[in-house]
Amino acid sequence: MVKFFLLYFYLILIVSSILGYGFLLAQFLNKNLLKYNLGYIGILGLLTLVILSYTTIFFTKHGYVHNLIVHAIGLVSFAFFFCKLKLNKDYILLIILIFLLSLSLFILKNHDDFSYYHLTYSLGLTENKIQLGLGNIGHEARHHSSLFFLNSIIFLPYIKFYLFHSIGLITLIFVNFICLGFILDKKEFKSFDYVYIFYLLVFAYINVKFYRIGEYGTDIAGQLIVLVLIPLSLLTIKKKISKFEFESNIQLLILLICYLITVKPYFVVYSLFLFLFLILFYKKDYFIKLFFLSRTTIIAAFTFVLFSLVNLSYTGCVVYPLKETCFSQKIPWSLSQKEVQKMKVWFELWSKGGASPPHRVEKRKEYKEYIEGFNWFKGWTDTYFFNKGLENFLSILFLSVLFIIIFYRNKKKFPENFDKNIYKILFVILILFSEWFYKHPALRYGGYSLLASLVFLPTSLFLSNSPINKKTKKKIIATLVITSLLIFNARNIKRIDKEVKKYNSSSFPFFYVPKGDSELINLKEGINVYIPKNIDACWATKTPCVGGVENLDVKKKFGFNIFLQKKN
Repeated sequence: MVKFFLLYFYLILIVSSILGYGFLLAQFLNKNLLKYNLGYIGILGLLTLVILSYTTIFFTKHGYVHNLIVHAIGLVSFAFFFCKLKLNKDYILLIILIFLLSLSLFILKNHDDFSYYHLTYSLGLTENKIQLGLGNIGHEARHHSSLFFLNSIIFLPYIKFYLFHSIGLITLIFVNFICLGFILDKKEFKSFDYVYIFYLLVFAYINVKFYRIGEYGTDIAGQLIVLVLIPLSLLTIKKKISKFEFESNIQLLILLICYLITVKPYFVVYSLFLFLFLILFYKKDYFIKLFFLSRTTIIAAFTFVLFSLVNLSYTGCVVYPLKETCFSQKIPWSLSQKEVQKMKVWFELWSKGGASPPHRVEKRKEYKEYIEGFNWFKGWTDTYFFNKGLENFLSILFLSVLFIIIFYRNKKKFPENFDKNIYKILFVILILFSEWFYKHPALRYGGYSLLASLVFLPTSLFLSNSPINKKTKKKIIATLVITSLLIFNARNIKRIDKEVKKYNSSSFPFFYVPKGDSELINLKEGINVYIPKNIDACWATKTPCVGGVENLDVKKKFGFNIFLQKKN
């Protein structure tokens, strides 16, 4: 019972602290943002904590003292705004949602990359301030995501690292709250337009599909945010939107995309939405000032500077694995452009079905030929599409068809009040989908949200303003919301039962971490590394965790540990 109490106590504490930081950022940027749904405030809070963690890691490790101070500030901020904004009803609804989704946090089986580098990377930030050139110790230290820095911030007494999966759950909670806020709004319910239906489809999809928090990795959380970024874009292009709401929405879009890029660099392509708005509204003076000369722009620029510094610290590249961003000849610990390009090819090969258990291109010299053009299409179809791809596509189609069956009523004509800019949004989604499909067609790299949006938006437009009885509509929507949450919990109960039978259940409800030891190796200048013993991966052993030190050299400069490739 103590473990269950710790999970819920810390989860609610952390969510409240995140909201506190979200309110602080909203207050600093634009007081109108304080009026937004708690889900949006939560995502702003995550961005604020990313900025904070990026900054402090250059000066101190994210240990208990650091993290307790961080969350004490967040909780004080939350308490202040809770009273000021009278958030009783919204916060109670959020707490209820936390409990409704909390079964997903009871995890025994972790995804493959968790033991490989997610846990180790995050723990490294709790044991040392930033160390330079860690990308030279192995591939696991090269893959950056701000989620690892958020993990390190929630490393707290007693619970330790057992909430490291919770950032995915917290993101799901915030995204669900955004959807519910719109679905339960009386005005929006009455209009029942395409945006309303899109939110309803997203709510059903994410709860039925993304119930396994332990499998989120660093990609799914970002894609959940994309699924509420798109309807926010649709709301922003509406003709009747006020100037103040338009400005606030644009600020929110900039900040959401800014946060997404820190989660995974490939989300930078979603900046295309901002370029669309720039093209559509460049004649509005206040928009140009907002876009280029505002506190929001300063925050975004500051985040990118910190993001670049952190990446440079690990690999010598602003964005790994793009060789063009690497300072191979200028930064001593930088990875070589040849090595970075080799890994880029490997990632593309993997995403295109060229490297998987049932099928793999055998000769390295054939890798580039395989990924060129559409040479990969047959291999990808055989090994990937008829497995994960088709299952996901059918689930999206099923939801859309179900909504059409439920909501469609005969209409004399298509609504005339549609803004043509909607189709420009759809065109941007199509461009993003094409880029995804051509370059990295694995669902985890953006495919879930893009494919869903491509199907859900036309479905929403088709069903918009469907003449359906108010009482009937209310019953249908309530049934869909409740059913989605029931399916989410039913699938998690089934998963938990399976995991308890198969894995070490003594740690339940905490996730399973095998016991292992590590061998300390002192290199020089008091710099230590650790080689795991009696364990198949680094897991929760001391950091930096390495496979060997044969090609590793170190030095200390300006108080920073620097890891270098040994020169032959």
